[in-house]
Amino acid sequence: MTEKKLRLQIVTPQKPVLDKQVDFVALPAYNGEMGVLPGHIQYVAKLNFGVLRYKDGQEEGAFAVMGGFAQIEHDIVSVFAEDAALEEEIDAEEQRQKLSRGKATLSAQGSDIDIELAEIEIKKALLLLKVKNKSGK
Repeated sequence: MTEKKLRLQIVTPQKPVLDKQVDFVALPAYNGEMGVLPGHIQYVAKLNFGVLRYKDGQEEGAFAVMGGFAQIEHDIVSVFAEDAALEEEIDAEEQRQKLSRGKATLSAQGSDIDIELAEIEIKKALLLLKVKNKSGK
């Protein structure tokens, strides 16, 4: 008898990111991390900025997910993310520079500063660095 799997699909407005059979998915739901195994009930979850993890046998993967929502139905986990990045796609040095720029913007004096945009840039850079550092690559 074959073991049941989940189908994990990750899509952003720019492109489909992943379509893979997996054993387990951990979603960065708005109210905390949510684990999904085959046979999960139908569910829709709002996603926060966070790390989406999956496991397929011994293989483990991680994505940085920047908001969106996930739908779980009939062993299919569909993630519709505002943006997502696979750990291998992340340039750590580029993210460190974006983090520095965001912090410099926040510390600058002036009324023309978009504080919300700077805070989002910092949050995104920190998340991407977190995913990259976990992978050790």
